[in-house]
Order: sequence, then C-alpha cells, then structure tokens
Amino acid sequence: MITSDWQWNEMQQVGTDYNSVEEVAAYDRRMGEFRDVTRENAEMLGMLDLAPGAAVLEIGCGTGRFARAAAAAGLRATAVDVSATMLVYVRQCVQEEGLSEIAMQHAGFLTMEFPPESFDAAVSGAALHHLPDAWKLVALRNIARALKPGGQFILRDVVFVLREGESPEACFERFVASLPSVRVEVACHVAQEFSTYDWIMEGLLVRAGFNIAAKQGVGESFMEYHCRKG
Repeated sequence: MITSDWQWNEMQQVGTDYNSVEEVAAYDRRMGEFRDVTRENAEMLGMLDLAPGAAVLEIGCGTGRFARAAAAAGLRATAVDVSATMLVYVRQCVQEEGLSEIAMQHAGFLTMEFPPESFDAAVSGAALHHLPDAWKLVALRNIARALKPGGQFILRDVVFVLREGESPEACFERFVASLPSVRVEVACHVAQEFSTYDWIMEGLLVRAGFNIAAKQGVGESFMEYHCRKG
C-alpha cells in the first residue's frame, strides 16, 4: 500500500508486460523450452527440505511454476505478484492440474502484507531486479519479517559478478552474448532494469537479517543464494 509521496510504486510496469492469459500461457511455454524449470523447482524444493504442510511463499511468482510445484509436493503455497493477469493464469493452472489451493495476493515485495513469522520459507526468481537497490533492502526486510525464526529464503536472479580485471561493460556484454536467442530481451534488461553487483546483493541480504548459507552461479551473471533468517 502506497503511504508516502516518496514510496516506490512497484505496481508500475518494469520490463515486459502481459495483458492476457493467452500471452502469459505463451510466455510460460517459452520459458519451459528455454529453461528446465521443472528441474530448477525440484532442486529448490530439495534444498529447502520442508516437512509436508509447511508454509512457503513465492514472491514475484509470474506463472507460479514454483508455487504449483510446492503445492504438488504437499506444501501450503502462497503466491504474490504485481500482475493480476499472472495470478489469473496461476488460478487457472491450479484448477487444470488438480492442485490443492494456492493462496494469492496481488502485491509485490514492498506491498505484500502478512502477519510476522507466517512462513517457513520463501523463494523469489528473477523478480527482485525490478527494484532499485535502495528499495531492495526494504523488500528483503519485508521478506525476513514474514519468515519464522530460522526460516529459509532462496533468491535466484541476475546478479553481475565481475571477473578479475573485468570492466562492468565487458560483464554486461558477456551476459548478453551468453543468450543469443533472446539477446534483444536480455539487452533491454541490462539497459532498463535494476540488476546489481554480487557484493551489493550480498550486503543487502546480510543487512536485511539473513545469513547466506550457500551461493552459486547459474550460467553467466545469474546467482542463487540460499539464506536463513538470523
């Protein structure tokens, strides 16, 4: 909920917008061809190793692939996204796939509202970069607040990691060149969105109250952080 004239409006569109369920379905199919999303979700569920019935939150859920996998695995899933169209698509998939109910909230990192210590775990994939760095800290603190003590958080996103002696410009080109089939979209990401550097991201996570248990690079300039609430 926007409460001040300085509040970042996370409901404004950053990146590609989808205005219909049909467009979202086409996007979901493309992602399924471009990435092994099923394997990625299985790996994240394995890392979390949650007991059946545990509460898990997906923030910036998009098509809800992780929330759907979590529901299928017997977890109590909640999905949050700033796109109402995405949430309509997730509801449709839940019905078609015969999944247990997934709670949904039309909100984002800054505006989601849950009682403190509501969730055993939270995940977010390729969504936090929609916020400038100053607001990333607000978002991460909001996630920490929603987690139970010791709760887990998996963050997967574009994070720029400079090699020894490498310039930022060379790092950006390396990232864009690594995905030639979607170069236009990836170049737009670098030019217009808010991905940050690894030392900044890691500092933000720690400042927000997380301990980074593990981190790994996934391809060029894509990082996965597995954290616990301190």
